[in-house]
Amino acid sequence: MILKERSFPTIAAAVSLATILSAGLCAAAQQPAANAPAGASIQLQPYTAPDQSASAGVPSGWQVTKGAETVILMTGPQGETVSLGNTIVAKNGAFQAGQRGANGIDFSMPYNATLAQKLTMIFQQNAAVSGKPAPQVTFNSATPIQVPPVLGQCGRFVATLSDAKGPMKVMGVYCSFPVDSGGAYKNVLLLAQAPAAVAAQAAPIAQAVFQSYRIPPPMLQRKLAPFYAPPPPMPAGGGGMNGSVIFGEAGALNSANCFDLSILRDTPTRDLPRSCGGTRPD
Repeated sequence: MILKERSFPTIAAAVSLATILSAGLCAAAQQPAANAPAGASIQLQPYTAPDQSASAGVPSGWQVTKGAETVILMTGPQGETVSLGNTIVAKNGAFQAGQRGANGIDFSMPYNATLAQKLTMIFQQNAAVSGKPAPQVTFNSATPIQVPPVLGQCGRFVATLSDAKGPMKVMGVYCSFPVDSGGAYKNVLLLAQAPAAVAAQAAPIAQAVFQSYRIPPPMLQRKLAPFYAPPPPMPAGGGGMNGSVIFGEAGALNSANCFDLSILRDTPTRDLPRSCGGTRPD
C-alpha cells in the first residue's frame, strides 16, 4: 500500500464504499441542509482511538479495524467501509503511477491539478502499488467547500470507479492543503464505500459517521501543519517570543478551527466566522 498506516482501503474496498458515497454525496451536493436530518436518525456508539487522537460514532453491527494517528477505519456487515482522516503527503511534481516517494513523501503529483485530477491520481497510485490495473474514474459530482486560503482547496465528491470487477462508486470529502517551504503538501480524505446492492441503505449511515468524526485541537493542528515546517522567526532584538511567533500560533489555531467547522462539522457558510470564509463576525 502506498500510504502505509495513513492509507485508505485498497481500490477494491474503496469501490464498494464508493456506492455508499455515491448516493450520499449526490444528496449532499444537491441538498447540503438535508444531511443533518438523515444522520440524526442513525444510532452510533461512541469510539475513541486508543491514542486519543480522534473519535467517531460506530453504527450497530460495524467494527473498527483501526484507530490511530487521527485515522479511524471501520467496516459494516455487508461490505461497507468508512475511512476517516487519511493523510497523503505529496511532492509537487510530475505524477507517475507506481513511483514511490521517500522520507515520508508518498509520491509526486502536480499541485496545480484540480481536486478531481488529484483524486484520480491518488486512486491510480493506490492501484499501481497494489499491483492492480488503473481504474477508470468518472466524477458524478464535485462540489467545492468554501474555506480560507490557508486550507487550500476542499470539496465533496461522488465518483464511479470501473475496473476488472466492474463499476463501483466512492463518496467523500477531500482537502488539498497549500504547498509548504519544502515543496510538499498534505492531502486529507474522508471516504466511504459500499456494494451497489446496499448503497442506498449505507449512504445515510456513512453521512452520520462522517459528521461524528472529531479530532482534538492539538492533534488537528499537528495534522494540518506543513510537512516541511519553516524555521521559526528570529526574535527581534534578542530572546523571547515576538509578534511573528504569536501570529504563527494564532494562524495555526485558526486553521484547525476552520477545518473543524467547515469540513468535519459541515457548518453552513452563514454560521461560519469571517476568518473561515463565512459571514458571521469573528
